[in-house]
Amino acid sequence: MAPYGQENGLTRIGYSVDDGLENDKIADPRLPLLPDADLKDKIVLLRVDHNVVKKGEILDQYRIDVTLPTLYNITERGGRPILMTHVGRPYDKKTKTITIRKDESVDAIVAYLQRKLRIKFVVPKFKYDEKDGILDIDTSINWLITDLRKRKIGGIYLPNTRWFAGEEDKGEKLERFAIQLAGLADVFVNDAFGSWQPHGSTYHITKYLPSYAGLCMQDELYHVEAVLNPTRPFIAIVAGSKYDTKIGPLNQIYKKVDKLVLGGVIYNTYLCAKYGVKIAGVQDSDIELAKELVEQDKTQGKIVEMDILVETDTLSGRFEGKYRAVNVKDFAPGKTYNYIVDIDPLSLESEDVLQALNSAKKYLSML
Repeated sequence: MAPYGQENGLTRIGYSVDDGLENDKIADPRLPLLPDADLKDKIVLLRVDHNVVKKGEILDQYRIDVTLPTLYNITERGGRPILMTHVGRPYDKKTKTITIRKDESVDAIVAYLQRKLRIKFVVPKFKYDEKDGILDIDTSINWLITDLRKRKIGGIYLPNTRWFAGEEDKGEKLERFAIQLAGLADVFVNDAFGSWQPHGSTYHITKYLPSYAGLCMQDELYHVEAVLNPTRPFIAIVAGSKYDTKIGPLNQIYKKVDKLVLGGVIYNTYLCAKYGVKIAGVQDSDIELAKELVEQDKTQGKIVEMDILVETDTLSGRFEGKYRAVNVKDFAPGKTYNYIVDIDPLSLESEDVLQALNSAKKYLSML
């Protein structure tokens, strides 16, 4: 009999039929999967994408909840988890310094997990430099790992990975950080599909530990396959606050889709590039990047524009007299606008929008 998950040279994502869970998803046969890992009495370093904290509060608990099946799987099979995630952008590229702020800590995430799971998680405290962040994972964590092995605590949650000097480094600090991470555990599991950057805690750690894809990661890869070979008409909805990091995937998605709906700062950037307007919060460098997409769409016409938008004078809230609806049809080169923070519901009543959305056989949401 073939090893569990290996059939006809393909690797299945999920469990066996007897488990009653999805079992027909196919992944790259070269990808080691969590169900194939020996976890009994092992310390498991689990990288998640819990980057959902802003100003010390959780904005989106869904991204935590989707990683719980992996956490359950690890503990049910005898593993003892050490979790880690990045939060925000503590590293300033201009000053080349790392600022450790309490409102970018993992404390809110840990509090949520403890309430939801009734399991005690402990966050180790490491010394840090005011400019370089946490230089090393020191031996103080050994006491916690001993308690973890003895099941005196349910898990360890490392501080924000971007607080560590080696996480985004390119040289000696990076390798030292990866080696120190590896020294904490027996196995590494990556369940952070959204954390695609090749940082210390996502990529370089795999050089030093047996590494596996978590259940959330497997599920996301399955959906990637559905995007690469979609049923048509295929519509993508792409939004976000960072145009520069999404420009590559956005250009590739554009080639695949029949229609494309943009939102957030990405849509604002596109509008600036197309109509020659200025919108608060949009960088000139991003507008230059967006001009390539504008040129593509002149001939292919895939982008579905939402005409009526919500402009505000301040981002702190909707105050009477300080927000208004604006129409893209009124845009003209040289006009300036304050923060555009939303699409007015009236935009969804447009005949072009309704026709595009109602015709779709496959949707991709990238937010």
